[in-house]
Order: sequence, then C-alpha cells, then structure tokens
Amino acid sequence: MTRQRKIETKPIEQLFSALSETLNEIGYMRTIHLLRKGQENVWNSDLKLATDAVCKVFNISPDVVFGKSRKYPRKYAFAIWVYLSYTKLNYTLPDLVNYTHKSLSTISKAKGTIDNRRNTTAFEKKINDKLDECITIINEIKPE
Repeated sequence: MTRQRKIETKPIEQLFSALSETLNEIGYMRTIHLLRKGQENVWNSDLKLATDAVCKVFNISPDVVFGKSRKYPRKYAFAIWVYLSYTKLNYTLPDLVNYTHKSLSTISKAKGTIDNRRNTTAFEKKINDKLDECITIINEIKPE
C-alpha cells in the first residue's frame, strides 16, 4: 500500500516542482495570470459547446451534468455529453477522463449507455430525440 501511495504522490510532486520553478522564474502575479488564462482556454474549448448543448436540451446546469447523481436527467445528459464529445468532437475517452476527473469506467459506461440504446420504448425515443437536438445545436455552431 505504501508503494501505491508513493506512486500517486509522484505527479503531485512534479506539479509542485513545476509551480515552484515558474514562481521563481516569472513571479507570483504572472504565474496566477497564466493559470487563469489556461483555465479560460479549457472552459472555452469545444467541450464547452457539448456542455452548453446538453444543458440547453435537458434544461439543467453544468453542475448537474457533471454531478454524481445516477438518475434521470443527469445520467442521460452526462451520457450524451460523453457520446457527443467522443463521436462529434473527436476526443478520446482518456481525454474526457482528464477533463471531468471521473474514472475511465464511468466514462465508458456513460458512452455505452448511448451506444447500446434501442429505439423500442417511448423513453428511449425521448433520449434519442434529445441526442438529435444536441447534435443539431453542435452542428449549427461547429459544422463538420
């Protein structure tokens, strides 16, 4: 167990080392500025387009989409977000793991929820309609 804990701290040590070097080289205020600028780039990426589309169609906030609930609408909103990010925006599942800080199995399971749907029940048709609405919104903003 101590070996695994040691492995987990390695990236944290590297992060703090890089942060320390940056602070020494460019100073506190410029480091903060760079960190904020990087954060803006993440939230202004095309993943935000998928988030906005899903939030609009399901009429929920991003906090709900990326929350922990396993119930409708969050479960299907998150699954559609993963599916769109993977199929329409060409992100890999590990990319989505890094973006959401969720496990690979959670991301894979969410994608599978949409991949394995059948158009047999009224509920599944409703989910397919919501997926189609999201695709339409993304295509309007970012044509293929």
